[in-house]
Amino acid sequence: MKIKNLFKTVICLLTLSLTFSCSSDDDSMNPPTDNSSFTTNSNTDFFINFDGTVNLIVSGTFQEDSGFGTVTDRGFVYGTSSNPEVGANNTSGISGSNSDATGYIENLTSGQTYFIRGYFEYSDGTHFYGNEIQASTDVDASTSRNVTLDIESDAFLIQTDFITVTLNINNVVKEMPIEFGVEYSVNSDFTSSSINAIENFDGIHNEGTIVITSYSAVAEPLMSGTQYYFRPYVKYADNTVTNGGTSIANFATN
Repeated sequence: MKIKNLFKTVICLLTLSLTFSCSSDDDSMNPPTDNSSFTTNSNTDFFINFDGTVNLIVSGTFQEDSGFGTVTDRGFVYGTSSNPEVGANNTSGISGSNSDATGYIENLTSGQTYFIRGYFEYSDGTHFYGNEIQASTDVDASTSRNVTLDIESDAFLIQTDFITVTLNINNVVKEMPIEFGVEYSVNSDFTSSSINAIENFDGIHNEGTIVITSYSAVAEPLMSGTQYYFRPYVKYADNTVTNGGTSIANFATN
C-alpha cells in the first residue's frame, strides 16, 4: 500500500510541474499587447512658400496605451520612401486637444510624393507607428489662393518728391506672393501708374493660415505739390498681380 501511495505522489508532482511549466511557456508566447492607435487622415492641405517650397498640413487622431509604456514624444514622420522611421530632421510635432492632432510639415521640395505616418516614442527608445498616407507637393494654388491687403489712411512720411506709406498684409491663403509693394498714380483709376516693390521682401514665415504684418513702401520720384492715389499690390510666382482688395488712399506731396 505504501508503494502504491508513493507512486501516486510522484505522478501528482510530475503533473503539477508540467502544469506550471506550460503556464510559464504560455506567458512567454503571449507578450503584452500595445493597444495604441494613431490614424492619419488621407486628406491633407498645403501652403506654397515664398521660395517655392511647400508646407503640408496633416491631421489625425490618436490613442495612447498608458499601460504599455510612457510616451515621451509624438508627431508625424515623413520621407520619400514608404514606411519612414523617426530620424534626424524628418518629424513634425503635433498640436491639438485631447486625441486630435495637427502637424505642419514645412519646407518640402515641390513636385515630390511624401509618405507620412503618425508615431509615438516610448521612454525606452522604441516607436509605435500608425497607418501610412501619401501626399504630393505637386500642387497648384492658382484657383484657391487669396490675399487681403490694405493701405493705411495716414502716410508715414510726406516730402516734396516722395511719400512713404504703410501697407498691411492681413490674410494670406494657400500661396505666399513673391513681391509686395505699392502702386501709385495721379489718376484715380490708376492709368499711367507706377509701382515700387518692398525691398528685401522674403515672404512671411507662417504655417499657411492667417498672418498680420505691416511694411513701409516709398513712392518716388514724385512731383511736388501734387496729389497721388495709392493702393497695394502683390505678384505671385506665375506673374499674376492682384491688389488684394479695394483699399485706396490719396496724399499730396509738399
